[in-house]
Amino acid sequence: MQLIENLRLAFTSLLANKMRALLTMLGIIIGISAVILITTIGTSIQKTLTNTFNSLGNFNIFTVDVWLNENDDGEGFIESEMISREMIDEVIAMYPGQFSLEMSQSGGTVTTQNENGDVITMDITGVMDVVPAADHLRGRTIQYKDSQNKKNAIYVTDLFVRQYFPEGADPIGQTVNLTFENGVSADFTIVGYDKLPKIYEKKFAPGTKEIDKTTPAAVPLDSLLSILHQEIRPNDRVYIRYNTDYDMETMQQELQEFFDEKYAEYPRYYITVRDQQSELGMINTVINIVTIAISVIAAISLIVGGVGVMNIMLVSITERTKEIGIRKALGAQNSAIRLQFVVEAIMICLIGGVIGILLGIFGGMAIGWIAKLLVEQFYAEYAELIAITIQPSIPAILVAVFFSILTGVFFGYYPANKAAHMNPIDALRYD
Repeated sequence: MQLIENLRLAFTSLLANKMRALLTMLGIIIGISAVILITTIGTSIQKTLTNTFNSLGNFNIFTVDVWLNENDDGEGFIESEMISREMIDEVIAMYPGQFSLEMSQSGGTVTTQNENGDVITMDITGVMDVVPAADHLRGRTIQYKDSQNKKNAIYVTDLFVRQYFPEGADPIGQTVNLTFENGVSADFTIVGYDKLPKIYEKKFAPGTKEIDKTTPAAVPLDSLLSILHQEIRPNDRVYIRYNTDYDMETMQQELQEFFDEKYAEYPRYYITVRDQQSELGMINTVINIVTIAISVIAAISLIVGGVGVMNIMLVSITERTKEIGIRKALGAQNSAIRLQFVVEAIMICLIGGVIGILLGIFGGMAIGWIAKLLVEQFYAEYAELIAITIQPSIPAILVAVFFSILTGVFFGYYPANKAAHMNPIDALRYD
C-alpha cells in the first residue's frame, strides 16, 4: 500500500509541474533514444546483411586460400603450385555429393533465331553449377557433372522461352543453336528454365519489345571454355560450394586436411578454409563492437540527465519542506520520506526512458525507410537484392529500462536522503 501511495504522490507532483518535469526528463530522453537508435541501426545492419546473403544463396560456400609463409624466399606465388582443377576434381571424387566448384565466367553475347527468324540476344555465363533460386524452377539447373563432361546443356529464363518457342510449348529437352562472338556455332539442349530476375528487367529501356530484350543464360563452364579455346588456370583462391545436407564443420575439416596434405611438399605456403557464415560473423562482431562503443558514448548523456534529475529533486524538496515537516510531525519515518522521493525520481527517469525508447525505435524505422528510398533511387539495380530489415534490439530496450530505473535510484537517493533527515521543527518553521 505504501508503494501505491508513493506512486500516486509522484504522479501528482509531476502533473503539478508538467513543464519542469518534461525538461527534467529531456536529458534521459535524449540519452536513451540515442542508445536505442544506435543499437537499432546496428542490429538492422546485421539482419540486413544476413537476409541479403540468404537471398543470394551465398552461405554454403567455402573460400580456400593459398598464403605465403613468413619464411618465403621472395619468389612469391608460382602458378604451377596453386590450386588446380585436378585438385578440385579429386576433392569432389573423394567426397561424392558433398562439394562442387563455385566458378563462373562471362561468355559475352550470343545470338540465336526462332522459327520466325527473330534474332534473340543472350548474355551467356559459364558456370560449374547453379543453385535453384525458387520454386518456379522447371527442369533442372546446370550441374558440376555437366561441366566435367563438357555437356552442351543450357539453363535459360522464362523470357527466352517466350521469345523462342510458341505459347504452350515445353522447352525442356529442346535444342537451340547458339552463335558466339568468336563466330563458333553450337547446339545446346535446354535442361531447365527459371523466372527472369527482376534485376534484369531494370536494364531494359521503357517500351522495349519483349523480342528485343537480352536474356541471361547459363551453360557448363568447361563447354564454354572449349568453345572460346580457353582453360581454367591454377589460382591461389577457389570457392567450393558444399551440400547443406552434410555437417558443415566436418566438411570444412575434411577440406583443410585434404589441402594441407597436398601442400605438405610446398612448405612455402599454408592453406586456410573459411566459410561465408564465419566471415559474416566477423563482420557482425565488428558491427557489435562499434555499436557498443558508440552507445557507451551516447549513454554519457544519461549522466547529464541524471544530474538534472538530482537538481530538480533538490528544488522540489526545498519547495515541499513544510509538507515533509508535517508528515514527519504526524509520525512518518525517515524510510517512508526517503522512499517517496526516490520513487518520484525513478518515475521521472522511467517515463523519460520509455519516451526515449519509443523515439529511438521510431528514428530507426525512419532511417530504414529513408535507406530504402535511397537504394531505390540511386541503386535501383540492386534494390531487389538488398533486403533492408529494421529490427530494434530487444536486449538494448531491456537494458535501457533497467538503466532508467538505476539512474532514478542513483541520482534521486541523495535528495531523498536529505529530505528524510530534515528536522521536523525546522521544516515546519520554513517559509
